[in-house]
Amino acid sequence: MIKALSLMGQLGYGYNKNSFLSAIKEGVDFIGVDAGSIDSGPFFLGSGEMKANYSATRNDLEFPLKKAVELDIPFIIGSAGYAGSDTHLKQVIKIIEDIAKDNKLHFKMAVIHSEFDKEFLKSEFEKGNIKSYENNKPLTIDDIEQSTRIVGQMGAEKFKSALQNNCNIILAGRATDASIYAAYPLLEGYKPQLCWHMAKIIECGALCAKPASPSDALTGIIDKDCFYLTPPNKDRRCTPQSAMAHTLYENTNPFIIEEPDGTLILNNARYESFNERTVKISGAQWIERKKTTIKLEGAKLSGYRTIAIAGIRDPLMIEQIEEILEDIKTDINKAFGENFNISFKMYGKNGVLADKEFLNNPYEIGLIIDVVAQTQSRAKQICSVAKSALQHYDYDKRIATGANLAFAYSPAEFNVGEVYEFSVYHILETDNVNEHFKIEEMEF
Repeated sequence: MIKALSLMGQLGYGYNKNSFLSAIKEGVDFIGVDAGSIDSGPFFLGSGEMKANYSATRNDLEFPLKKAVELDIPFIIGSAGYAGSDTHLKQVIKIIEDIAKDNKLHFKMAVIHSEFDKEFLKSEFEKGNIKSYENNKPLTIDDIEQSTRIVGQMGAEKFKSALQNNCNIILAGRATDASIYAAYPLLEGYKPQLCWHMAKIIECGALCAKPASPSDALTGIIDKDCFYLTPPNKDRRCTPQSAMAHTLYENTNPFIIEEPDGTLILNNARYESFNERTVKISGAQWIERKKTTIKLEGAKLSGYRTIAIAGIRDPLMIEQIEEILEDIKTDINKAFGENFNISFKMYGKNGVLADKEFLNNPYEIGLIIDVVAQTQSRAKQICSVAKSALQHYDYDKRIATGANLAFAYSPAEFNVGEVYEFSVYHILETDNVNEHFKIEEMEF
């Protein structure tokens, strides 16, 4: 059997030290943790910033890393620095260097790079090897050139190579969450359907337990024909329902999970209670992909954002709000021309579901005036003018001459800073694509 420990749902969220120690005491074969995602949009990829800063990342890494080195347990980290580019890898390498120096640790680390060269991608584009994904628009050469950085989401192969090279710590760039946990048992010869299915569920730590938490640990045990999930924290439990629910997490199809290496089919998967805190799972199928496919992610700078936040409580204004905002938008566009975008978010009226909202008659609205322009000063200027125009807009049946909006803060406008958008969100399918994820070995 292989016993995997998922430290937590995402590095930087905080972890449960007691759960970690409990799992280590019982014995684990390897530790894994996911450090990134695109859930928070393109900003972190485009800017090169980490979502969890130095302190948060070091807090979650230091003690587990020390224990892993002390006990000679492989420790695998995926999507380092959140977006997994070379810039993010450098920042996390610095944290690990500091941990090693301050704790006098000695180990071998593999760094797996996931940032792709633009000239290579332009060549693959010209060959027709980059396809659209999830009905997004076709890629262009300009999209590639304008991207600040482009990463590829690696599968399990490079993790397996690093493990074969006896690296104690593996720090990877952008990777699928499941690849972090599938590589070790795959290398040990376990059935791929079990490896990938277990990996898919444990990648968010105890988020698949009851009560759920992304800041707690989960153990997965792979046997010959099934695997088991159980939380080290005795206050949590895994049930067939909780495990099944997390299998569906972030999937458009509840029975098909696509990975770079192949496809996991869940039509015949079985989820059974093994004991009061453990679930037993089996029955998935795995179809190996003939040619590895890689999802590419790129981001480009699209401007600078300024926002203003206000509340609206007048029922007469709320009745007419769509027409009022459209009128303001038309006036602002006439006044300032092109190369900016103004939009409004109405929380309390279609703020979340937009035109799919099924409830009516709000009595108050939280309004965000959102302006993105080519410079920060221009964004602030436009936002300020829009705010003032809306503040004193003379809508039908209005009686009072005071402000229409209630502002929570002074000043009302906030400069948010750089805005990035996804410029590349496509699939690369080419020969020997895994060769482009370079492994760099480091000794501490």
